[in-house]
Amino acid sequence: MDHNEILSKYHSSALTFIEEGRKISSEAVNTSKDGEWSAAFVIHHIADAEIQFGVRYSNALCEDNPAIVPFDEEKFPIGLQYDKRSVTNSLNALAATHELNYEILKNASAADWDRISTHPQRGAVTLLQVVTLGANHIESHIEQLKKAAI
Repeated sequence: MDHNEILSKYHSSALTFIEEGRKISSEAVNTSKDGEWSAAFVIHHIADAEIQFGVRYSNALCEDNPAIVPFDEEKFPIGLQYDKRSVTNSLNALAATHELNYEILKNASAADWDRISTHPQRGAVTLLQVVTLGANHIESHIEQLKKAAI
């Protein structure tokens, strides 16, 4: 996929996730089944991940070969107190952060998509690869969100 296709997938996946998140009733949002994350936890996770990915995108565009700092999705629910957070705030933050990241990426030049960052496990990755990871990450959680809300 070229950068325009990935950017389209990134944007449409985020919009779909937000739309699905807003459909979930207040009664169902905090329900956890079989030890899985509740819809609320999935929403908080994607909101937090969008912030983390945004830092990666910005660093890739502004720094020469920046190091990517991974985040541990198992530590975030406890450290960031998912059980006390507002789902509405996380959905609003996700929507706003995504729109900002999307605008920044839309304005990136063709050469910018080849800029390199270094991931501790993956090694050298282009901005295109990082955005692809972000797009796939959001997309992979859409079904999880729907299942958590049933």
